[in-house]
Amino acid sequence: HFMDGCKESSGINAEYGQLLRRQMALKVKVADIIGLNLNETISILIQRALLGDADNVRKEFKISDKKFWWLKVRALAETRNWPELEKFAKSKKSPIGYAPFVKACIENSNKAEAIKYIDRVAKEQQVEFYIELNMPEKAAEIAKSAKSIDLLDNVLNAIGSQNTVLTETINSFKNGL
Repeated sequence: HFMDGCKESSGINAEYGQLLRRQMALKVKVADIIGLNLNETISILIQRALLGDADNVRKEFKISDKKFWWLKVRALAETRNWPELEKFAKSKKSPIGYAPFVKACIENSNKAEAIKYIDRVAKEQQVEFYIELNMPEKAAEIAKSAKSIDLLDNVLNAIGSQNTVLTETINSFKNGL
């Protein structure tokens, strides 16, 4: 069993060595890349708009599509590269769904960008996102279209007693279901 640990350790060291060699080659383009872990390496390449290099590293280290999509969505949103994020979302069907796109936009303070992706998630998530974006009327509209008293109640709970007109509207929706 001792040798199993050695084999595993040598595999990790070999991969680290491979990553370090790749980073040395990329140092010309990204000076501060040396010593980063694999996820950080891919993220910084995406953030610096070196998308081809990021994709090459993904292939070389056999990063799954799901993991790569997560990294790319976060990196593009963190650098507020909204056109590239939208292009990426449209490139093919997302293996991680579209909620991560919405969340990344919200976390990076871009309500308009988040709204672009909301209709691509389940109604329940749409309601949650519209509540989070302080758009309770839109959340109520989605909950009504889903014919869900539970979702309408979620909106009521979110607005509390502050919006009596919307509260009355939601209660009217509930009575109609």
